[in-house]
Parts: sequence; C-alpha cells; structure tokens
Amino acid sequence: MNTFGNAGGGGRRKTARAQAPQLALLSTIATDRRVGLVDVSTNGVHLVAPDAPAEGEDVIFQAESIQLFGRVAWVRSGECGVAFAAPMCAEQVNRLKNEAITQKSSGADIKHRSKLAAT
Repeated sequence: MNTFGNAGGGGRRKTARAQAPQLALLSTIATDRRVGLVDVSTNGVHLVAPDAPAEGEDVIFQAESIQLFGRVAWVRSGECGVAFAAPMCAEQVNRLKNEAITQKSSGADIKHRSKLAAT
C-alpha cells in the first residue's frame, strides 16, 4: 500500500493535493459513515470524520462514481487520512475537484465540520 502524507526529509508531500470539499462515504466491514472530503491526491484523501474508523482499518472510500479501497493512515481531532491501496488516476482527482467547484457555484458549498457534527 502506498504511503500517504508527508514525504521523508523536509515535510514535503509526495503528491500534489487538490481541495475538493464535498460529502463522501467511508465504509468498513461493520458500518458506513458520512464524511467530509477536505482534499485529495492520487495516493489518498484527508477527511473530516467525527467517528472515524481506527488507524490501520481497511475501508472503502466513495465519492461520486469513484470507489477505492484503502486503509486509515491516521486519525486525530475528528479528522483522518486514508491511503489508497492503488493510486487514483489524475482524471479521478480532477473529477472530484470539478464536482466540488460545481457544488460551490450552485450554492451547495459544504461546511464540513458543522454539517457533519449535525448528522
């Protein structure tokens, strides 16, 4: 599985991130959770997830028509990172980014923390 987060030596990211605020679904074998997508890269996602699965747990990330297997890489303060088992292609990253832009321009801008806290 690819690593997700900071690259060794200097704190620079291995892959570029794109902001893509929108709602997504994070599933484990036991439950489905609505989560807020903060940003995305080809290797993983940063999520707002008040009841995130435990670090190391296998998950399925779903947003729009994208569905990827991954593992929870870190959990802290109501947020988590998921590292994908296989990288997402650039077209999928762009699709998520464009969907976030479409939602924002249509007035459906998502305020992750407050929206998810209410659910």
